Amino acid sequence: MNIKTNSKTTTSFIAILTIAMITSAILGSVSIQNLHQNVMGQTNKESKAESTDEYKNISSNAVASSNSNTSSMVLVNPPKSTNKEFWINTVHFDGLTNINAGTKCDTCIQNTPLHPAEKPPLNSTIPTGGGFRFVEPNKVGAWDFRSFAFSPSQIIVNQGDKVTLHFIGVQGAHHMITLDGIETFPLSRGQIHTVSFIANSSGTINYICHLHMPNMVGQILVLPKST
Repeated sequence: MNIKTNSKTTTSFIAILTIAMITSAILGSVSIQNLHQNVMGQTNKESKAESTDEYKNISSNAVASSNSNTSSMVLVNPPKSTNKEFWINTVHFDGLTNINAGTKCDTCIQNTPLHPAEKPPLNSTIPTGGGFRFVEPNKVGAWDFRSFAFSPSQIIVNQGDKVTLHFIGVQGAHHMITLDGIETFPLSRGQIHTVSFIANSSGTINYICHLHMPNMVGQILVLPKST
């Protein structure tokens, strides 16, 4: 009788112990899963935080780069010199064409756009004075329309400036130039004539070539002193 009782007790103890071990294993597994989820959650948070920080850094760098580009604008404070110097060239512009249409040239050094046949105007309306020149078609049909000019044709200075002008004979064989109220002088190709003066009052000073009127003219604009 005692043996049977002991046997039942042992069996019950083993069953209880087995249930306890199974429960412990289940709880351990759940704890490990929870720990794993916590670790993964923390890792994701850190990853998101790092991504956010990286985005912020990229954005900050972009803003800094934008600000850098904006701040790279150079502010220039021109020197307030009262000595002004200019070089004025005598030039002409040519409209070269032909009464015959242009043809392709395989031996030409440079290809030029082919032009259509152009006949000179029957009734010329260009003004007299030498500033415009029309050249009749030659034996191969080429003709030209020319316009003389100063380059630059407008100059701006301030009242009180000492102005130095260098007139350079570049195109046109001969010129006769007048700088209003200052000087009249001849100028040929290859020559340089220098004129200096002080712009005492505001207004305009014209320079013209008497041989190429009415278009070979220029103007010096003298601005008044600021008060």
